[in-house]
Parts: sequence; C-alpha cells; structure tokens
Amino acid sequence: MEAATVTTTRQELKSAGYEAFMILVSLLSILNTMLLVTWSVFGIQGAAAQQVLLVMDLMLFPLFLFDFLYRFLTASSRHVYMVRRWGWADLVAAVPGLGVFRIFRVVRVVRLLRAEGRDDFIAELVTQRATATFLFTIFLVLVVVELAGTTIFWVESRDPTANIKTASDAIWWGLVTITTVGYGDRYPVTGGGRVIGVLLLFAGIGLFSVLTGFIANAFLTPRRRPLMRRQSDDPRFAIEAVRELLAEQEQRNEEIRRRLDELERAVTAGRAPEGG
Repeated sequence: MEAATVTTTRQELKSAGYEAFMILVSLLSILNTMLLVTWSVFGIQGAAAQQVLLVMDLMLFPLFLFDFLYRFLTASSRHVYMVRRWGWADLVAAVPGLGVFRIFRVVRVVRLLRAEGRDDFIAELVTQRATATFLFTIFLVLVVVELAGTTIFWVESRDPTANIKTASDAIWWGLVTITTVGYGDRYPVTGGGRVIGVLLLFAGIGLFSVLTGFIANAFLTPRRRPLMRRQSDDPRFAIEAVRELLAEQEQRNEEIRRRLDELERAVTAGRAPEGG
C-alpha cells in the first residue's frame, strides 16, 4: 500500500525544481490578486500599481495554461486529475484575475512533498541545482520586472513630460532594461525614475549572467542518465539506483576500453614501417 502511494505521488509530482518554481509563481499571482481585490474593496488609491499588476497577470496566463496542459496530458487518469486533484482549479486559475485559485495547487503540492519526504525533495533540488537555479532566476526576473514596473509607473506618471505613460509601457521598459537591450523608445525622465533604472540595470546584469551560464552549461556538459530518486522507505528503489550506477560505470569502462584499443592501434600503425 505504501509503495503504491509513493508511485502515485511520483506520477503526479513533476521535478522538484519545476514544482518549486510553480509554487513561487503561484504565490506571486495569489498575492497580486489579493492586492487588487483589497484595493477595489477598500477604495485604496493605487491606480498605477493596479494597472501594472493586471498587465503582469496577463503575462502569467501562458505560464499557468502550460502548467495545466502539462499536468493534464501527463496525468495517469485525466478524470481523476480534473476532479480529485484540483485540475479544474488549475484551469480556472489560468484566467487573468483568478489567480487566487492557485492556492488549491499550492496546498496539494505541499502535501504531496511532505508525504514524499523533505529529505528526498531537497536531495533532488541539489541534484538538479542547475535547472532549479535557472527556474528560480526566471522567477526573480518576474518579481523584479513587476516591482520596477510598478515603481517607475508611479514615479513617472506624476510628470507631465513623462515618456512612460501606461502600465504596458512600464512593463515593456522593465523587460527591455533588465535584459540590457535598451531600445530607447521608453525611458524615465525624472530623477527617481533614473535611480530605479540604474538599480534595474544592475539587477539585469546579475540575473542574466546566471541565465547565460546555465545555457552554456547545458550545451557543454555531457549528458548523463538521471538517477532514480532515493526512497529510504522502499529498498527496491535503492536496488534500481545501484543498478543504474553499475550500468553507467559499465558504459564508462567500455568507453575507456574503446579509447585504449584506438591508442594501441595508432601506436602499432606508427611502428609498422620501422619494423619493415
């Protein structure tokens, strides 16, 4: 029974890095939705921030839609996923303005991770640290662009000569600046806006250097077979993991023997004329 539960959990959960990334993005979307609702209910003046948050919600729509389709298409039972595993909430939460429904996915993933074991989750994050770092950097880019867009729009909208006039202008300026592209079609004209721009430039240099390093590592690092996750409660997983290690070691030994044979043939071919 316990082994069946572990298998079901692993079928529903994706990689540790992906699940952690989606939890963080979901929490960001939930926070944005709660802020929008709070401002609307209590009549708090924050038109600049509201508009930027709405634009960010639109930008997150493709990501949440992909997450729903990914889980739906890879589910062992699509009916069970939609009804018992809150798949309907994932679909509803993809709609801009309804991000609060992501709380169902966050709660379920947290419960599954707790049932599976914190140590195993941390071990997989360490094993996949390159991918996890890449996804976490993407999340930081979203957060920084949202903060920069909100503050720059709030500062610049007070100036009648402002070049950044709408929320979409602010988000566009944030994306262009953080990537250090700098088209120059949108730019701050106030002192406060320029300070925000400088801070965003430094943040972009740091974040995109991480992304560049990940892409270079992905192309240059040799491919290796992923090991199975460690499951301390079921020795069968440990046996399979050891078998994979043995298979990988045999492949390496075969490669060493092949290279040794090539070197011996090259040495023999080089000495043949001398012996003749």
